[in-house]
Amino acid sequence: MPTAIVNGVTISYDDEGQGEPILFLHGLGISRRDWSHQTVYFRQNFRVIAPDFRGHGESSKPDSAYSIPIHAADIVALMDRLGVESAHVVGLSMGGMVAFQLAVDASHRLRTMTIVNSGPALPNDTFATKKMLWTRLLLIHLFGMKRFGRKVAENMFASEGHEALIDLLATQISSNPKEIYLRNLTSLFGWGVLDQLTSITTPTLMLAGDRDYSPVAVKQAIVDAMQNAQLVVVENSGHGTPIEKPDETNQSIEKFICSY
Repeated sequence: MPTAIVNGVTISYDDEGQGEPILFLHGLGISRRDWSHQTVYFRQNFRVIAPDFRGHGESSKPDSAYSIPIHAADIVALMDRLGVESAHVVGLSMGGMVAFQLAVDASHRLRTMTIVNSGPALPNDTFATKKMLWTRLLLIHLFGMKRFGRKVAENMFASEGHEALIDLLATQISSNPKEIYLRNLTSLFGWGVLDQLTSITTPTLMLAGDRDYSPVAVKQAIVDAMQNAQLVVVENSGHGTPIEKPDETNQSIEKFICSY
């Protein structure tokens, strides 16, 4: 397992294959290991890089601030360390937020971006989003990370027959240090780049599970507001689309990035 010290933090990552680089960014509370289906598939023809964000997986977990801009800065620094001038970036959930931040802060580093079940903002000024945050905070404080992790993992998939994956994700989420997870979680609410959305020119694929937490119509509205974006819907899929529907995910990403 290679590591790199970037911005004073040790980042663990996988780096496999050769060719155009694809950078896979995981979601909140999980890790680079959840891109295993994508790594095996894409390393045949691409250079696949999958890091653990700070505070996640096998990366350092400093007692410091966490935010989407901080994660994005870590990714740029990691690309510098690995000699990657630009890459196709694929982000799931929180990783998709980081991809949007990169498109604003360092658009020249992105060849394309694929946003999986994510968006350019998570406002904290509506009852729905406040309820989402309060519910998660309450579950963590009342039941602890173990039961919270199980609940989140069970809600990741729309189809049946994923008990082993649920167990794996539940273990990953529950293993997060509580305070670090809470800092990452609360930092998401109020983040956004909506003001810059219409100026983003990075070719974008919005990949959406039809049974994700947010409706497909919301993703379509994001695509309509962007200059160079398209929407692909993966049927019978929840929030964990790349894990639940790896074949459909891989084929959609490959078709998209190979057109640029």
